[in-house]
Amino acid sequence: MANLSKLLVRWSLIMVFILGGQATAQDIEWSNPRKLKGSTAYTSVIGQNETGLYLLRFRNQFLTKNIVIERYRNHLGYALSKNITLKKSRLLYAELQPKGLLLLTAHYDRQGMQNEVRCNWYDHNINPIGKQRTLVTSSLSDFYDKGDFRIRLSNDRKHIMIAFTEKSEDEKRVLNINVFDQNMELEYQHRYKLDIRYNNFFMTNLLLDDRSNAFFLISQRKVEHRKESIAQPKATVYWYNAAKDSLFDYEVLDSGKSLRKAQFTWDRTSDQINLTAFFSADKENNTDGIFHFRLKPDGNSVPKITYQEFTDDFKAQLFGDEETSMFDDVRNFELLRAVPNTDGGVTIVAERSSISNETDITYINGMPTTMARNIYNFDDVLVISLDSGYHIKWKYLINKSQSSLNDNGYYSSIVIANTRSHLYIIYNDRLRSNGDVMQYMFDADGRVSYKILVRSDNHFVSIIPSEAKQISYNRVILPVTKDRKFSILKLDYTN
Repeated sequence: MANLSKLLVRWSLIMVFILGGQATAQDIEWSNPRKLKGSTAYTSVIGQNETGLYLLRFRNQFLTKNIVIERYRNHLGYALSKNITLKKSRLLYAELQPKGLLLLTAHYDRQGMQNEVRCNWYDHNINPIGKQRTLVTSSLSDFYDKGDFRIRLSNDRKHIMIAFTEKSEDEKRVLNINVFDQNMELEYQHRYKLDIRYNNFFMTNLLLDDRSNAFFLISQRKVEHRKESIAQPKATVYWYNAAKDSLFDYEVLDSGKSLRKAQFTWDRTSDQINLTAFFSADKENNTDGIFHFRLKPDGNSVPKITYQEFTDDFKAQLFGDEETSMFDDVRNFELLRAVPNTDGGVTIVAERSSISNETDITYINGMPTTMARNIYNFDDVLVISLDSGYHIKWKYLINKSQSSLNDNGYYSSIVIANTRSHLYIIYNDRLRSNGDVMQYMFDADGRVSYKILVRSDNHFVSIIPSEAKQISYNRVILPVTKDRKFSILKLDYTN
């Protein structure tokens, strides 16, 4: 009887292990490797619907001259591609909507002396639907003005915002807000002159929620050698309240501080808007802590602003003491992603990165020649989870080292994905050799596991982090170089 009990316990533990492994597993699917033809060099994932997976391929990162749209079947079989010529225009945005594939392009109207945003629709065979249509126009601030158009999609994908600024006659910034439905029919359009000098204005981040409320983080910084330079940096959150048809503003920056890489997020669980950033003293390079701004868009709540400083104990736990650690602070960490938690807090992911330059002098036929090299370094990844009071619940440091020459860090950095219960971080390990693709998984309580996602024993495989995209709550598409050919890796998470 005792032996039977032991067997039952062992069997139960085995089943828990198996079921736990299944609960946190993911399905992996590959496309066939393809040797790409033509002059395209970069890839961007547009999205997926019932007609297939759509990719954008382009030669230059300014998205001018021409682009290629590719469609893959839903099981990643290659279907077709079409070349689209951009006649004296540049691509601003590409999105899948129920009507078809939407491309938004920026144009310069010589006759009207203005910049325009136009929409173009395509069917699943990349054939045009209807005629090109102008959505918004922007006056020129100077001869070189190409428009500062910003485009955001709401979380439910039913509203699209095009925001831009113009110069008023008294050299102030004029904020233009235009929101459209899924068919690019105008929902509302507003124009506000802000009490900000034109040359002091910086639109840092923006967001559109599911109720068509628009949020903007606008900074004012010192501009060297200009009379209109302000005494102290300022940061203001502007909220266009669609229900009240009004613009509200909130000063969010304490004196002597500056924000770095601020990001808006919408917390669906608490129905609130978050703004998260690293903050530091104005004249220092160190990161002092985490800034957080929270606003419930009900028109009645007062926003909450929190500065959470990094303590010496926090730094010592991550980096060790000063005698044994190369780093004694959070210098050079850049905020990559802020993810709202179900408890009202937020989890942030940051990465330590830097660019250095080297110059060598070589002699060719007796003549000195200068050779410049840019070295791109992408190192440790820091994950911090904050509770609803924005106190640190847990933190974790992923030690990695990625270094490359003159490639803009093409295969470096990380892919970040989140499902309902887990956060995932994926990256190429050991870039200079045939390294593997690693995946770290975090749950809400800070438990961490990691594994080799793709081994490079038989094939040289490198993911391209800057081109990856999470296209649904549990699906990630990764463009990959596999044995010097292009391939697509699809990850479907079960949690």
